[in-house]
Amino acid sequence: MDLILRKDVEEFETNFAKYIGTKYAVGLNSGTDALFIALKAIGIRGGDKVLVPSHTFVATAQVVVQLGAEVVLYDLSEGHTVIPNNTKAMIVAHIAGEFQVDDMDRLVGNCRVMGIPLIEDACQALGATQNGKKAGSFGKMGCFSFYPAKILGGPGDGGALVTDDEEIYRF
Repeated sequence: MDLILRKDVEEFETNFAKYIGTKYAVGLNSGTDALFIALKAIGIRGGDKVLVPSHTFVATAQVVVQLGAEVVLYDLSEGHTVIPNNTKAMIVAHIAGEFQVDDMDRLVGNCRVMGIPLIEDACQALGATQNGKKAGSFGKMGCFSFYPAKILGGPGDGGALVTDDEEIYRF
């Protein structure tokens, strides 16, 4: 049985993943839910600390609080971030169509060394590129919004989560 828009959504997900440069994309109802599901997929729960940029939309921090975790704000303009004990993830937000980190490859490498998954809030940066890669393709997952005022705005709300990790895709 083919439910409403199933074929169209699957085709969109395939094309969207290809455009971003990831193996998988999952269409969702909002960018906020993409962020929530990203954190849930890596096991964020009460007591965990999640690094969240101080310059972002409220939803980036809201989803951390929804899961009972602690928001630890950081400011990239200061050139360093103190990583507290029990930090379980880092979110980086790309704002107004631009990367807020000058060297995403270095940030990804630092997160890998620390064993902290990096989630990209690319809700406002669809199509932004750095070093030949698109926003959303650097970290463990990328989150996008298709709210009418966004770069790829729909007639209502919408979103997507992208990843190269099959386990997260199947989550």
